[in-house]
Amino acid sequence: MKTLRIAVALAVTGGCLYLALRGAKWAEILAVLGRTHYGWVALMAVISVVVLYIRALRWRVLLEPAGHVAVRPLFSATAVGFMANMLLPLRAGEVIRPVLVGRQTTISTSAAVASVVLERLFDMLLLFCFLLVISVAVPVPPAMERASYVVAGMIAVLLVGLVALLRYRGRAVAALRRVLGRLPGSVGSRVADVLEDFVTGLSGIKDARTVGVLFLYSLAVWAVIAFTFSCGLLALDVGAPLAAASVSLVVVVAAFVSLPQAPGYVGTWQAGCVWALGFYGVPREEAIGFSLVTHVIQLLVVVVLGATCLAADGLGLGDLIALARGRRRGKP
Repeated sequence: MKTLRIAVALAVTGGCLYLALRGAKWAEILAVLGRTHYGWVALMAVISVVVLYIRALRWRVLLEPAGHVAVRPLFSATAVGFMANMLLPLRAGEVIRPVLVGRQTTISTSAAVASVVLERLFDMLLLFCFLLVISVAVPVPPAMERASYVVAGMIAVLLVGLVALLRYRGRAVAALRRVLGRLPGSVGSRVADVLEDFVTGLSGIKDARTVGVLFLYSLAVWAVIAFTFSCGLLALDVGAPLAAASVSLVVVVAAFVSLPQAPGYVGTWQAGCVWALGFYGVPREEAIGFSLVTHVIQLLVVVVLGATCLAADGLGLGDLIALARGRRRGKP
């Protein structure tokens, strides 16, 4: 199964690269890169760090029901996790982040995993809101619009189900323990403890006020990401409406990089940028140049910051790989 997933990821990366770069004139791409305004590029790099910090603040709110955690270990785990997504296959960073928090704080790994699940739900909800915004500015492909409504419906159902689970948490856990108690030895009890920790992690949406705070943090995350794209557009003098194109880039690039792919978002990032800017009639060569600048900056910022945090925690790349492999084997 793992071999199949890797094969699919490589195929997706190759296909996206082909779609993005086919027929491109590299002399024109180099001309686009030659007019880069580096002040905007530097600002993009700084803002990319701010995005990770806001993500850490949001994560702290999500983890609050499981225990108070300082921002520093959450920022470190976030930076390391995003670096792992860049360097390792199969989005290993999504596994490594909660494992690191479980190792460095009093929060259980199961609760941290649950908080990451909630985090992704809020991200998807905000991207749907952004899609509604850009559908006003530009004609969105009908298939993309229909798919977005399906995803929004799924998110709504999941959130309602999670709220119901939390409201009747005691009954749900008791029923779960009765069912798992039929397993041999202490296996059932151990599994029940893990699942109870997971449900505790879901308590990040315990009330309307908390949901509102998380929504605002999520809005801040994606608004700042949109601003990084604005910096890229200004850096290369891309001929597209700044606000509408930035929001379009957020939605489309996020959709592309969520696909199975090789490490580093190679190909998917380029295809997302070319497609999003194509809505506004931006020439392919200009869109490719934009994709290369924004991709390289994101890669450098995430890898340098993640490596710095990893070293500060006394770990190396080998430890990172071991964490990912160990977790996938079901180790604590």
